[in-house]
Amino acid sequence: MNTKFSGRLPWPSPPNALALALSARKARGLPILDFSSSNPTRVSLDRNGGAVLDALLSEANLVYSPEPQGLAASREALARDMGRRHPGRAARPEDLFLCASTSEAYGWLFKLLCEPGDAVLVPKPGYPLFDYLAGLEAVEARAYRLSYAHPAGWRVDLDALEDGLKKGRARAIVLINPNNPTGSYIARGEREAILGLAERYGVALIVDEVFLGFQVEGQGEGRAPSGGPGFLGEESVPCFVLDGLSKLAGLPQMKLGWIAASGPRSLMDEARGRLEIIADTYLSASAPAMNALPSWLALSDAFGRALGDRLRANLASLRSSLEYPGSPHRVLRCEGGWTALIESPRLQGEEEMAISMLEEEGLSLHPGYYFDMEREAYFASSLILEPAAFGACAAAYRSWFDRALATS
Repeated sequence: MNTKFSGRLPWPSPPNALALALSARKARGLPILDFSSSNPTRVSLDRNGGAVLDALLSEANLVYSPEPQGLAASREALARDMGRRHPGRAARPEDLFLCASTSEAYGWLFKLLCEPGDAVLVPKPGYPLFDYLAGLEAVEARAYRLSYAHPAGWRVDLDALEDGLKKGRARAIVLINPNNPTGSYIARGEREAILGLAERYGVALIVDEVFLGFQVEGQGEGRAPSGGPGFLGEESVPCFVLDGLSKLAGLPQMKLGWIAASGPRSLMDEARGRLEIIADTYLSASAPAMNALPSWLALSDAFGRALGDRLRANLASLRSSLEYPGSPHRVLRCEGGWTALIESPRLQGEEEMAISMLEEEGLSLHPGYYFDMEREAYFASSLILEPAAFGACAAAYRSWFDRALATS
């Protein structure tokens, strides 16, 4: 039988050598220090579990009310919460679309904005699944560059961004604010320049702000304050801001995200109408999660404060462990988010080094090439780990390099 499959996904797609080595270690039952875990349900974070579960005990969950944008009461609660968090830049309930996740939100927006073969501009270094998210919609993920200068931090290469727009068929600029894994917020000057480019080339903005409120290091000149205005309510160009419970409340398993749409009125009435049809086609947000949303939003402040303390403490611990006098390591500036990047000597290829750390120290971590870093060697560390586990991972990382450098 000669059945053909879609070319939207690359195939075959075999696991890389690092993934195979990790699977083999797990199969042998050997211990693993996971420096890359970003699952907030697995790192001893207090999310007030009793109150989280209590919010699900509602008879309203026995009723199915298929509203394309999500339940009105949930969107009203979300709009109030946005107004509290972002004074002066709140969204209206009618501007909000509830969905299962930000990944799904990307898919909806690519459907809204793009014809097959069109492009969306995405940051590099950046989220490694964009090629899949875009490819599933028959859209090109076209990279623009983020550049780094120490100690100032990361900046958007605006020339590279415009070059990507000049190639044609671009329909949207994707911004991650702050970026994952670089932890860099969009600076005020960058913001104005990006808005100008979007208006000039007639493209929309898709702005992922799931990490917006998680400031880690003091931001540089011209940077927005923690949790500060972001792009919510931006009206100069079509703008779609993404967020969700996964990061805001540490509840990825509850599967609830949202899109806040804004922009010129002449365009947004049609955009909202089209997006409503897309949402109505899927109706993916669950009634229990939507009904519980007001209660979970009320719990999110305490979660955010506690996690913020952990993020900053772990980053300080990492710097203390790796940035000693004469150290070969450098921890890159991390303004916000849940990840810190470490630059270390390139003794081998990144994947070979990561496999060696796994075999010799039991340390599992993500090399920089996972995120399209321009050169080697970089490794990502998750700042949400329980502090003792984080310290053990940092010690194992330093131990491997100390030994490898001593014998090189």
